[in-house]
Amino acid sequence: MTTDEYVRDWTRIRTRDEIKLSKDGQEIARGIADGVTHDGNTLWLIQPAGKGRSMFTHQDDILAFRTKASRPSRQI
Repeated sequence: MTTDEYVRDWTRIRTRDEIKLSKDGQEIARGIADGVTHDGNTLWLIQPAGKGRSMFTHQDDILAFRTKASRPSRQI
């Protein structure tokens, strides 16, 4: 049973959140959020194992999940 939190609005993803991305029910990436555009359309993810920094767009029907190890950041 997963305890990952679905993040519908990518503007709520914060730098250093641990994120899992999936598409069509399959995990496609996992890593640390490195940034999100103001409109929440684009997310940069630093992936482990030398995969580096990658860009993903919300328009590609990608779902984002904040993993159990991360906590939502307070918004000011």
